[in-house]
Amino acid sequence: MYHALVRKKPMNVSMAVKFKSNTAVGKAFDAIIDGIGRGDIGEILMNWNDSQLNEDGDKIICYPGRDGRFSLGKEGGKVIISKREFLTWLMSDEPFDEKVYGANIRNDPDWTALILRAREAAIGTQLHGKGAEASHSKTPQGSRN
Repeated sequence: MYHALVRKKPMNVSMAVKFKSNTAVGKAFDAIIDGIGRGDIGEILMNWNDSQLNEDGDKIICYPGRDGRFSLGKEGGKVIISKREFLTWLMSDEPFDEKVYGANIRNDPDWTALILRAREAAIGTQLHGKGAEASHSKTPQGSRN
C-alpha cells in the first residue's frame, strides 16, 4: 500500500507544518507512536540523531559523548530532545538529505515509506483538530526551506 504511495509522491515536496502549541506537538508525537509503533519510531530517531524513546515512550532522549549512559555532566549523561525539533525535521526535506543518509536515500522504499507513514500519522491528527496549519511546498532538488 505505501510502496504505491511512494512512487506517486514526488520526493521534492516537503511539508511545512506549523504546530501552534506544545499540546499540538505532543498530540502529533503521540499519533506517530500510535500510528507506526515504537519500533519504527525508534528506527527513525536512531537515524535522525542517535536518539531513542525513554522507557515510558513520552520523551526523546539521547546519551551523548563517550559512554554517555554512564557519564555525567557536559561530556555525557541523558539529554532530552525537543519533540518540536523532531517534528520540524520529519516534516522537512531533511530525512531525504543525500549528504547525511546516502546518495540513493530517496530511492529506498523502506525508509521513504517509514517517513511517509510517520508524516501521515502526525498530520492526520493535527488536521482534524485545531493544533496545526499544513501546507505543501515544492522545493527544487537539493535546496532547503
